[in-house]
Amino acid sequence: MRQKVFKRISRREFMRVSALTAAGVAVVACGADGGPAAADEAPAAEEVAAPEASASQYNEAPMLAELVANGELPPVDERLPLNPLVITPEEEIGDYGGIWNRLATSAGDNQLGGKVGGEHLVRYNKDGSQINPNVFESWEVSSDGATYTFHLREGMRWSDGEPYTASDILFYYEDVLLNEELTPTFPSWLRLSGEPVVIEKLDDYTLQFKFAAPYALFINVLGSLRGDRFASYCAHYLKQFHVKYVEKDEMDAMIKDAGVEHWYQVFGTKPDPRRNPDNPSYLPWNLSTPSHNDPLIADRNPFYWKVDPEGNQLPYIDSIHWSLVDGKDQLNLRAIQGEVDMQLRHITFDNVPLFMENQERGNYRVMLWQRGQVTDTVLHPNHTNKDPVLREIVQDKRFRYALSLGINRADIIEAVYLGQAEPNQVSPTKTSPLYWEPQAKNLIEHDPDRANAYLDEMGLTDRDEDGYRLRPDGERLSIVFEYAAVFGAWGDIAELLTAHWSELGIELISTEIDRSLLGQRTSANELDLAVWTGSGEFNPFIEPRSFVPLVPNIALRQYAYWWESDGKEGVEPTGDILRALELWEEIKITVDEEKQRTLFRQILELNKENLWQIGIATSPPQPVIVKNYFRNVPEDGMYDDQPRSPSNTAMEQYFIRAGEDT
Repeated sequence: MRQKVFKRISRREFMRVSALTAAGVAVVACGADGGPAAADEAPAAEEVAAPEASASQYNEAPMLAELVANGELPPVDERLPLNPLVITPEEEIGDYGGIWNRLATSAGDNQLGGKVGGEHLVRYNKDGSQINPNVFESWEVSSDGATYTFHLREGMRWSDGEPYTASDILFYYEDVLLNEELTPTFPSWLRLSGEPVVIEKLDDYTLQFKFAAPYALFINVLGSLRGDRFASYCAHYLKQFHVKYVEKDEMDAMIKDAGVEHWYQVFGTKPDPRRNPDNPSYLPWNLSTPSHNDPLIADRNPFYWKVDPEGNQLPYIDSIHWSLVDGKDQLNLRAIQGEVDMQLRHITFDNVPLFMENQERGNYRVMLWQRGQVTDTVLHPNHTNKDPVLREIVQDKRFRYALSLGINRADIIEAVYLGQAEPNQVSPTKTSPLYWEPQAKNLIEHDPDRANAYLDEMGLTDRDEDGYRLRPDGERLSIVFEYAAVFGAWGDIAELLTAHWSELGIELISTEIDRSLLGQRTSANELDLAVWTGSGEFNPFIEPRSFVPLVPNIALRQYAYWWESDGKEGVEPTGDILRALELWEEIKITVDEEKQRTLFRQILELNKENLWQIGIATSPPQPVIVKNYFRNVPEDGMYDDQPRSPSNTAMEQYFIRAGEDT
């Protein structure tokens, strides 16, 4: 029998990735977020042991017990793994039953498997300070830091009752990542020293990930949105749609029936738990209606692999219902009226006064979670604009300096953030060991005179009859600002920026567009200026998208495409942009913590000098609307995209108090 080594990843040690290479690492949950209660307590595995696998020691939801009694479902002990993950509830052992009512702005906005009930191979805890076992029960790291050995939970099953094994993860690696039709470019986060990871199956429940160099940051990234697909590809189901496993005649028929041209289009959204009810999953809830239904419904997974300390199989809640609404504003209005049980997605801070005012009438409470993202508004001027004149202007850092100095951040903070923010560039958060104040506070003052001086120095001195500056080709200096109204109060900010930058002689033309269209226009390099939230600045070693031109970075995306594709796509980075990418690759293979920080400081120095994207202010707290009868939601949760919030708060242990859901 293999020996397991248990070691916490505490807040203080979170950045000390060298500890991961010094010994084997495994962490076991004992709190609602999967993390230990205190640093000096005994390991969680010793505090709360999973019950012995016997029918008398596990309990299940009444709806499942009825199916067992009718012979439609195996007994609960046969549905759970040998060592189910034990989750201690945030407040109390929950009641079974009930419907969790939520709102969505589109069919795909349910975020099932991403931010709602998301289950990664490893999972961040509720405040993002620790990484804990999840699908992977334990792991060890080789002495050189280049090989990770992971152990799955023996007896874990997909929602259709079939075993969940190493073959499923190997299918994603061999048949998706290594298939150039499905994955034209192997992901850069899985490449070190130019070489892709090699994944080997040692037995049904053991895998090895072998890198060409030490990968000290791998566990951090595996628990983030970069690693969320590894766990979710059900091999026995998806092979039905993969060209490697289907006869040509059968595949041709599927292509014809689907009305597409290629097999990979048939494969398409089959793995997506948000859109495909037929896809077996390992999530707490599974989609049970077509994705266009209203309401969209997800029901509990009878083979879910977690229990509470009393042996009750999770989740507590029977199902989730999403009702479709027309955009963020309508969603917030209906939330104010008490139409959601628990929601933070699309709940915006500018509505907090109304939420507070209507708490009693709506029978809800308002929680304010801290953010892991430094800001909800990052301005992305497009450095590779298809318009050659505007491209040259934007690539001049003096222009970006002028834009930043022309922003009256105090006005925006008062009008949009209710005074609950402070001027700031896109930087690591103050809680991060990587925070560097000179970069965070660079060019945040409102100084129109200095801004205009930079523009004059660039030679943009001619103006039209309305006072707007003229470009070198004689055209008005106009920037089209396109945004999707999904998260921040970006429409309000756009109105204020229009006034601010008109003082510089720059015309800002703002327009709201659909999120899917924004994504298309971003990928096609058709934007002048866009906006999005920050992400992961509480620990930029997860993914430094705000500081390095990785694919999620909108301002520098074409450089990221070039880097990811080994020069096959995008625009070749040069100078400081290329240097930032090289520094990040060096950090990935650096084990020494102090050297990592030193290298990242150099990245921040490049950001300070170049101001590739522009921040306005720190993020205010994230409002969370929670019905009074809806329990086990932590007051001290953290919201950020990287840990897939609120999944990191162990949503499987949320419950609806019996008799109070009215």
